[in-house]
Amino acid sequence: MTKKHSTYQHLVKLLLISEGIWWLLVLICCVVLPFGRWGVKLLHPEMLLLWIIIPILGVLTWLQWNWKSKIYQQYSGYGTTRMLWVKFEPVKAFLHYFLLRSTYFFIVLAMAQPVAGSRKVNGSKRVLDLVICLDISNSMNTKDMGGGQVSRLTAAKQAIGELMNQLKGERIAVVVFANDAYTQLPLTMDYGAAKLFIPDIETSMITDQGTNIGRALELAREQFKDTESGKAVLVITDGEDHENLWKKQLTELKKQHIELVYLGLGSAKGGLIPNNPYDVSEGYKRENGQAVVSRLDKKSLERMAAASGSILVVSNSAFPNIYNIAANYKNTKNKQVMKVEFNVDKNYFYIPAILALFCMICYFFLPILIKPEKR
Repeated sequence: MTKKHSTYQHLVKLLLISEGIWWLLVLICCVVLPFGRWGVKLLHPEMLLLWIIIPILGVLTWLQWNWKSKIYQQYSGYGTTRMLWVKFEPVKAFLHYFLLRSTYFFIVLAMAQPVAGSRKVNGSKRVLDLVICLDISNSMNTKDMGGGQVSRLTAAKQAIGELMNQLKGERIAVVVFANDAYTQLPLTMDYGAAKLFIPDIETSMITDQGTNIGRALELAREQFKDTESGKAVLVITDGEDHENLWKKQLTELKKQHIELVYLGLGSAKGGLIPNNPYDVSEGYKRENGQAVVSRLDKKSLERMAAASGSILVVSNSAFPNIYNIAANYKNTKNKQVMKVEFNVDKNYFYIPAILALFCMICYFFLPILIKPEKR
């Protein structure tokens, strides 16, 4: 056995011993030191699974050393000329491996993001409370949406669902109304719960029929009590308000800086109002022996929107485009900027990152720090 081959065997032993000591120290640190009591934790502990590459790196290094030992053994008697392309510097070889794997070790640890304790951070956010007033009078059962295939109420519920998909962080409430009104869903940020309530809304929920938008706006204003958020109301209706009680609510809405938006659903042609939306065989609503045709009351909607300086969107689609309404709520001036204070974890990822950088620098400057052997 040549001296060179023997030296490589010592390198392999040194690699195994160093790895054993390293991982033993890691195990001791994890088991013995009271990290939990100190509040130390990892935000992404799953990243530590990347350490599995370190043994692979060790095996590849061993294969390289084994290959070099055979080369030295094969050409050991041919002088130095043929050995120039395979330099043998055992100390440098081991340090190359040790620094490279240490760099990788600390990079993975930094990616796991060790944190300990917390600190208070001051910030601000723009907040908005939105109350959706949904008309559930019998005229909303008229199927004149999407070419007469879908009822206004169904289209309204689909519009609300799409609106919730586009909102981000706003609290929402749902008020249903006909001639009377009540709160179907109080203000909440739980859009998932809201989406469970919306499909169950039917016109049969209120027996006192009619279209009293004023009562809906009054109940919507009550949702904004004890709140410092921005305020907005979306009224979804076919516009057939026979009471005109909404006028006296406009003054109160302006006093409270409540933004009002209307979504009118229905067609100019209109359609018949079914006695039973689930069974058309029961006939349609009649007055004086004539079937009642319900049409979108666009003029009333325009008058209401003009009186309050509100946005009006009219649609006869089965899937109303509420993009402009959602964009308006995202950019509305009524959003309030609230100062908030919250705690964030103190992240110490930079400590292993600095150690990784130090190991990398040493790795690149190793040829300068360790002079090659003279032959």
